[in-house]
Amino acid sequence: MSADSLTPVSVLEDALTQARTAARAVLALVAETLHHQFPTGAYLVLTRPSDDSYDTDGDEVTLDSIRDAKGETVQNLDPYDRGTYRLPAVPDEIAALWGNTDPCNPSAVNDLIQRIDGVSRYTFLDFLPSELRTAEEIQAEDDGGRTPLGLPLRPADEPTAA
Repeated sequence: MSADSLTPVSVLEDALTQARTAARAVLALVAETLHHQFPTGAYLVLTRPSDDSYDTDGDEVTLDSIRDAKGETVQNLDPYDRGTYRLPAVPDEIAALWGNTDPCNPSAVNDLIQRIDGVSRYTFLDFLPSELRTAEEIQAEDDGGRTPLGLPLRPADEPTAA
C-alpha cells in the first residue's frame, strides 16, 4: 500500500478543531435561547451521574434547573419529566437557528447539550459557582458526590434582571 492513499493525522486534528469550535458556538446559542426563555435566569444547572450510579448513559450531562444570580431556582428541569412539559417560546429568528431541533422541548435541549459535551467531554461546561449551589449540593459534594455544572445564560458584562 502506498502512503499516497493514506490520510494524515492532521485531517482528524483539523476536523476535531472544527467540531470544538462549532460546539462552543452552538452552546452559546443554547445559552442565549434559555436567556430568552428565562430572562431572570443566570445559569443553566446540569448534573452528571454520581460515580456509583453509572448506567447505560455513562457520564452524560442532564438538565437540572435554571437559577437566578442569587442561586434561587427559576425553573426545575426534571430529567424524568422532559417529555411532559414545554419550555417558553423563543423569537422566530432564534428558533430558526435550531433547525429541526425544538428549543422548547426540554428533551431536545438536553440531547443537544449532551452532543456538544460529547465532542470533547469536560471541555465546555464549567462548575456552577459555589455561591449558587444549594446546601444539599454542597453536602453531596463534601460526601464525594459530583459538583453541579453551570452554563451562564448571559455574558458576564450583561446586567442581571432585578
